[in-house]
Parts: sequence; C-alpha cells; structure tokens
Amino acid sequence: MPSLRSHLLVAVLKLIRRKRIYASVEGLMRGIADVRAEGPHRPSAALQTRLSIQLDSHQGHDVYTVSPRDAAPSSAAPVLYWHGGAYVRPINRYHWDLIADLVAQTGRTFVVPFYPLAPEHPAPHVIAWAMSLCAAWQAHRPTQPLAFMGDSAGGGLALALTLALRDQGLPLPASLALICPWVDVQVPHPQAEQTARIDPMLALAGAREAGRLYAGEWGMAHPYVSPLQADLRGLPPVTLLVGARDILSHDALTLAGRLRDAQVPLHLSVAPGMVHVWPVLPIPEAHQARSLLVQSLRDDTNASSSPSSWA
Repeated sequence: MPSLRSHLLVAVLKLIRRKRIYASVEGLMRGIADVRAEGPHRPSAALQTRLSIQLDSHQGHDVYTVSPRDAAPSSAAPVLYWHGGAYVRPINRYHWDLIADLVAQTGRTFVVPFYPLAPEHPAPHVIAWAMSLCAAWQAHRPTQPLAFMGDSAGGGLALALTLALRDQGLPLPASLALICPWVDVQVPHPQAEQTARIDPMLALAGAREAGRLYAGEWGMAHPYVSPLQADLRGLPPVTLLVGARDILSHDALTLAGRLRDAQVPLHLSVAPGMVHVWPVLPIPEAHQARSLLVQSLRDDTNASSSPSSWA
C-alpha cells in the first residue's frame, strides 16, 4: 500500500495540475519556455557544504563531479548520471537530492552532465555529445570504467548510449541503473491510454511531442531514440525500477522481457501504486527504491583507480 505521504504527493500533483505540462503540445511548449527562462538547478549551498562538488565543461556544456567531502571516494566505478526531463527540460532540485543521497550512501563519485536539450539539439547531436564525453573520460582514465544511471528520459539516454558504444566496439559501462526509463518515445503500448487516466504526472500528447522533437532526422523508431526497438544483446547488468502508475511502465516491462530474452543480467523492481520517477521524490517509498540502487552499485564489482574530477 502506498504511504500517506505518497497519497498526499499525488493529491498535490493533481492540485497544481502538474500533468498539464504534458497534456497537450501547447502545454509542452509553454513548459519548455518556463524552464528555459529559469535555467537548470545547480547544487545548493547546503549540498556544497556536505559534498565535494567541482564544475567543469565539455564542448560548451557543464559537467559536475560530486564526491564525498569528508572521506576518500570509493575506488569503484564512478557513476555517470543522466537526468530526466523528456529530453527538453533541464535538471531539477529533486535530481540533486537523489544524487547527493547516493553519493553519501555509496561513497562513489557521480558525474552529472548538463547534456544538450531538444528541440535545439535533437538525438543525433545528443548521442554524439554523450559519446564524446565518454571518449574524453576514457582518454584521461583508460583503466577507470563508468557505471551509468538515469531517470525517465535520462534512463532512455543511458541505455541508448550503451547501445551506441556497443555498436562501435567501445568500452561499455560496468552497469546500468534505469529509473522509470523512457525506452520508446512513441509510447506505443496499448495499455498506456488506460494508465494515462491515473497517471498524475505524464500525459501522452505532450510526451509524444517531446519524443518527436528529440528524434529529429532519425525518427522516433530509431534504436538510439527508442532503445526498446534495439537488439539488446551484449549489455552489462541492468537494474530496472518501474512504477505501476506511470504511462511509461508498460514499455519498461516490455524492455525487461527483452533483456531477459537477450540474456542480459537483470534486477527488476515493480512498485504498485507508484508514480513516474518516484525514487527521486520526497516520499518514504523513495528511500526503499534508493536502497535498491545502492545495492546495484555494491554489486558492481568493476574496480577502478582513484576517482578524480572530470577535467
């Protein structure tokens, strides 16, 4: 049963009409304009007192490195975290709360890129930028692998980037942790229409338009745009978190089945009654989900040399 705080969160989401951002194409475009005017959220002063945070850049886009302040970082693979936002919205404070919590619990270094956003930067540009980021990391730290983690669109990007690296014979991440990932921007599952009635965050019209804007010349069915359409063989271990009250849940569960068919090691957790990206939100169930993410990183046995900043 969802907690009281979870029920209150859903009530608040309905009260503020959070879903209107994705209820129509017009709503999506207004939402993009609003968040672009505000800009991406950056680590708060409180976070900067608790953690070691360094700002660098890659090809004109900011990249943060977040590590423990009062202890040596873990020697395990640093985590490259890809934030959600339908490929059109920047990182927000809830993402930073999750990242800070996971750094504190695991001792790992998290690398947090402000990757290029659509519609100005569609998928071909974003994937090329992300691959360049990984290449820069590999060039400076050839013995230090990365783990990938992402929520929503960031989860889809983490998976698509892994596929692109695999297809070019480049080093893969040690593991993938996908939080309510958007794995097909077409949102094709027939049950998505029914789930949309109870999803307090997402709606199909705006989500599909965001996917169209992101796809660009590749089209929405391209495997690097909608990795559910890809050959999934040869991927590293995947941890997959799915909330049942989420229009993207059905495609995520389809992904789980295809990962199993491809013999990819998979840990799947489905949370009844949970909304989209619930592990990022301030509810008790988020703490339980974060424990699974922490465990997935502990299970990642790929050791590396001492982590350092991005630059």
